[in-house]
Amino acid sequence: MQHVFWLRPDVIGGRPGPDMEPWDAQEMARGGIGAVLSINHGELVDAEALASAGIEHLCVPLSTSAPPEPGDLEICVDALPRAFEFAEQSIASGQTVLAHCRAGKDRTGMFLCYDLCRSEGLSAEQAIEEVRRVRSIALTAEGYVPFTLEVLAALGV
Repeated sequence: MQHVFWLRPDVIGGRPGPDMEPWDAQEMARGGIGAVLSINHGELVDAEALASAGIEHLCVPLSTSAPPEPGDLEICVDALPRAFEFAEQSIASGQTVLAHCRAGKDRTGMFLCYDLCRSEGLSAEQAIEEVRRVRSIALTAEGYVPFTLEVLAALGV
């Protein structure tokens, strides 16, 4: 599968969304993807095609602002636990999870950092380092590292 980067191989990964890098739901299913988490507004995600391919889908939008704006903290603090719960339930049922936003770098990076903090007990700084190890352009939008640290601190991780 093109454009996928793995945080935990065959467990959870990320990629740009279909509005930036088109995807094929059947190909994703053949590649082992069982759940897709849209952390944008799901632009160009064909939920029917995902369902036909046997892929579960949830859309939990994070803030679209870069640099972050007032109100973005609350949006992310509300959304990330719901996104994490979907991912963890999918993983627990044996599904491989693919998270995406538009470019697969900032919102996806923030979600993957939160996942690492919650599922593996990493500090926020360690999580950022690990996400950037697998996606070097993660969290590179203006203000996104300090914003991610602020969000993770607000979530108690």
